[in-house]
Amino acid sequence: MGLVVAGADQALKAAALRWWVEPVPVLPGVSLSLSFNTGAAFSVGTSLTPLFTVLACTAVAGVAWVAGRAASRSWAVVFGLLGGGAAGNLVDRLVRPPGFARGAVVDYVDVSWFAAFNLADAALTAGVVLAFVVSARGGPALAPRPVRRTAG
Repeated sequence: MGLVVAGADQALKAAALRWWVEPVPVLPGVSLSLSFNTGAAFSVGTSLTPLFTVLACTAVAGVAWVAGRAASRSWAVVFGLLGGGAAGNLVDRLVRPPGFARGAVVDYVDVSWFAAFNLADAALTAGVVLAFVVSARGGPALAPRPVRRTAG
């Protein structure tokens, strides 16, 4: 699922870069409008892009490491949303201007009274919300590791 989220995010960003030169109103206060963010959420820390790149690499690697041990389908969806969202924005940081590990994340949904965001951001938010919901139901996030028996 993470690869689907990251791929769809990159496809939508490519479409936005090609088609949305001028803002396209969708609803009152909501438009499809390009913006570029070198910081974190709400453009916090715009001078810390390399740090955010390292953190995103760590997050993607960490989610990939544990996702195969998801204890349920719900947790697998959580890991897919979180990993895919982090990977989608990581790709921007690695390949977009102004350069490797300093690239700006492409945002294309602008909610005038809130923030600009993209599919990766929405997936991350949905993953966090779903993690709280699944956690509230109880049960582990990860299946136990199989016990290895040694000869002898």
